[in-house]
Amino acid sequence: MPKEKTSKHVKCDILFDDNSSGIFTAGDRVTGVIELHLTKIKKVRGVCLLISGYSAVLWEAKVPDGPKNKKVKAQFKGREDFIKQKQYLAGSENGAGMQLPPNLVRYKFDFSIPPEAPTSMEGKYGHVRYLLQVTLERPWKFDHNFQQPFTVVCRADLNQSNEVLCIPTRAENMMTFYCGLCRSRPLMVSATTPKSGYAPGETIELEVFVQNSSKVTVSVIEIRWQKILKFTSQTRVIGQTQIPKEESNVQYEVLEVRKIPSIEGENDARFVESFVVGPVPSTETTHSRIVAVEYELALVVKPQASTKRMKLNIPITIGQIPLAGSAMPYAMSGGLQKLNDTLNEHSSAPPAYEA
Repeated sequence: MPKEKTSKHVKCDILFDDNSSGIFTAGDRVTGVIELHLTKIKKVRGVCLLISGYSAVLWEAKVPDGPKNKKVKAQFKGREDFIKQKQYLAGSENGAGMQLPPNLVRYKFDFSIPPEAPTSMEGKYGHVRYLLQVTLERPWKFDHNFQQPFTVVCRADLNQSNEVLCIPTRAENMMTFYCGLCRSRPLMVSATTPKSGYAPGETIELEVFVQNSSKVTVSVIEIRWQKILKFTSQTRVIGQTQIPKEESNVQYEVLEVRKIPSIEGENDARFVESFVVGPVPSTETTHSRIVAVEYELALVVKPQASTKRMKLNIPITIGQIPLAGSAMPYAMSGGLQKLNDTLNEHSSAPPAYEA
């Protein structure tokens, strides 16, 4: 495959019609124009537009292998394509070649984003990306490539979810302590939210009730509002050997942390903590087989002078369209641009992995 090389004689602008931000909703029709600025005649086989949208995962880990189960380095990877289109704007794949004149050359493009395309995202072990690439194909020399990423946001309507998101969600747990052979009375903690489906801009009201019948003081209760990114591989590579292998890797991204102060033994307490949902991507668990995005409120109860920990988790579903009767979502009032800015901060994170 010929190498790529930039040229001081060619400049390319990829412009979207009536959309300077490059943010689109799944299902949108995308139109625009490609402007090639040439300072001299350029001979090419063709001018090609590649439209791609895909999820990819990649990480390394040591695994047992061989007759002695010796630990060796393995690579886990996968790729799933949602959009993969190639259009010749000029010339053809088997063409004899053509000459592009100097000055300005314009080409229009037009394509549709699949309705089930997942939201753009960046993670430590993978990503979901969308990209336009213009290539001036020159098999006898160097290709000239020009790229323009764009952001896709899934139209996640909480009212169409298969889950019941409008009813209260509750998590509870209990623990006891021992002093010799004697067991203490229980420490019980419960956490409740009025619903489990939220849109950006809405507030999650978390009520925590502590019934501490033991004599042990609870030093702190830590509450983490966090995003969970789940990555699933399709293949495992060790050396030159590649086999189909589904393995999972999880990345936790803490969005906000709250701490509830100490609760003395033989005391009850009630707390309410509020978490505003910012410009975050929607929950994604069905649109990609190898990348998933989930959210939760995770509570860790830490008793004093004890290594024991109590954990509670409340899953939260995020969508761009709120439940009926909720306030106007943040995404409708500039939140999409902030989401795009957030994604672009990490746009150079993982490379474009090959499956």
